[in-house]
Amino acid sequence: MSGLVSSVRNTLLPGHRHPVPDTPTSPVHHAWTLSRTLRSYLPDWFLVVSLWILLSFLERIGGHKRHFSLLDISIQHPLVQPETVGYKLLLFIAFGIPVIFVLLISLGIYRSKWDAHNAVLGVTTSFTITGVVTQVIKMGVGRPRPHTIAVCQPPPGTTDPPMYGLSDYTICTQTNKHLLDDAFKSFPSGHSSLSFAGMGFLAWYISGKLHVGDRRGYRTRAWLAMSPLLASAMVAVSRTADNRHHWQDVTVGSLLGLGISYVAYRAYYPALSHPSSHLPLAPRDLLPSEMGDGDEEDQQDRIGREFRDEDGDGMDDRVVPRPSEEQVWRD
Repeated sequence: MSGLVSSVRNTLLPGHRHPVPDTPTSPVHHAWTLSRTLRSYLPDWFLVVSLWILLSFLERIGGHKRHFSLLDISIQHPLVQPETVGYKLLLFIAFGIPVIFVLLISLGIYRSKWDAHNAVLGVTTSFTITGVVTQVIKMGVGRPRPHTIAVCQPPPGTTDPPMYGLSDYTICTQTNKHLLDDAFKSFPSGHSSLSFAGMGFLAWYISGKLHVGDRRGYRTRAWLAMSPLLASAMVAVSRTADNRHHWQDVTVGSLLGLGISYVAYRAYYPALSHPSSHLPLAPRDLLPSEMGDGDEEDQQDRIGREFRDEDGDGMDDRVVPRPSEEQVWRD
């Protein structure tokens, strides 16, 4: 088994074929302490936990409800039960699968606990930020779903007002408040945004590990890296098939999730075009005294060459120096 893992690592992960020379006498060679690292990333974890709690709260309250026409055929579709992709299955696809895969890659192939930490934190950040942003937009827009009339259940013979020509939710006889509130949360699609947030991060993560951005045109690697997006696309398509969303909802939701996933990925990993895109960014808690002499550029290069994880497993778990804010905006 170890021989198979080594073969896969050497074939797919070019960063392991050309290790950086070791300099054990460097002042940054020693491992950072656990307590300092936890303090450094405590705000990140506090943010994702807070966002997850906020997301659970937002999903249970109503929002704006647009006026609609009873003659609008785009919202006269039947209510399909059960959904093709329910909430539990969505959580597994959008969050569970990405976490499982990044752990398998970081711990099984790279054997890097720091890579595993950054990857799981990145997936969680992408998922929670996307969820909160999606719900806030849903509540503000209040667009009717394709099955709104079926959920509303207006009394027989009800027509639109003659003067303005539009009805509102007060004509509905639906007694399930949550179901009625949800009928006006069509834009954007939450299933689409969340699935692309999780699977999108996994796609960027695999892309970095396979160095698909090094301008050599690895077609097979590119297809492999983008394969998680196929699952996201299937989830998004199912939302239109189930009469849960209009095509515009699915399109915008997918782009929203994919965009946020890249922002979350870049918070903990270098650009895909970086020579060490397969490595996570260095911890934020390195003190100036640990960087040695020289200007800022020399110090950052030194950290990138010499920082190691000394967890006793003998593996070369290097990281990439964090770029300055100026360089981030330049990229």
